[in-house]
Amino acid sequence: MGLREEKLLTPNEVIERINLAFNRGKGLSLIRLGDGEALALAQEAVLPWEEIQKRSFLPYAGLRRPNLQARDQLVQCIKAADIVGVAMNELPDFTPLLEKVFEAHGLLPGEMTLTNACINYFLMENALLKHFLTMERKPRVLLIGNPMPRLKPIMIREGVQITGTIWPVMGLGDWPRIVQEARKYPFDVALVSGGIAAVCICHGIARDLGKIGIDFGHVANEIINKKQF
Repeated sequence: MGLREEKLLTPNEVIERINLAFNRGKGLSLIRLGDGEALALAQEAVLPWEEIQKRSFLPYAGLRRPNLQARDQLVQCIKAADIVGVAMNELPDFTPLLEKVFEAHGLLPGEMTLTNACINYFLMENALLKHFLTMERKPRVLLIGNPMPRLKPIMIREGVQITGTIWPVMGLGDWPRIVQEARKYPFDVALVSGGIAAVCICHGIARDLGKIGIDFGHVANEIINKKQF
């Protein structure tokens, strides 16, 4: 069965699982796979690097050169993730390429808990994430990623309890350093806007630190631009 036929968790179901993990003091990783992740996974498995590097946005997403070790780490992080957001977009580098790289790397959608890759935006609708982060028993929040110094004051003003900020994230291979740095902070939830590296950072946050890692993506920039959460 392909990605298009799999059941996807709704935003309400996702926030319920996040809230349950928080109440139980358990780790949870919510990752998202779009075109950047699909291309990183495709390196020399589905597409040659010469074809991949034509995508001008990839350095911004954290893939500046061929990195097959990081590709294979990405595969392992996806296999271990608690919730995997997958692109539902018929442009070639999205769902069609994801299905090819899943097959190439033995990733089985039927064995994963899936949601839409736009879950970061969906959690903003109806203030689902804001309600969770600002409820009476507030989670302690760690911000990870290059936009976070600009995001921090907005989140504090909106009532989110921020306990630390880690930046910059320097590409796909930088994730072990980021997870190690996160050990220094007291937190319950990490919001991660780190390009492709966010997949492995969220995995490390959950596996190694027993915390909740949410792949926050470009939502951080949207909040910064709107100046409100």
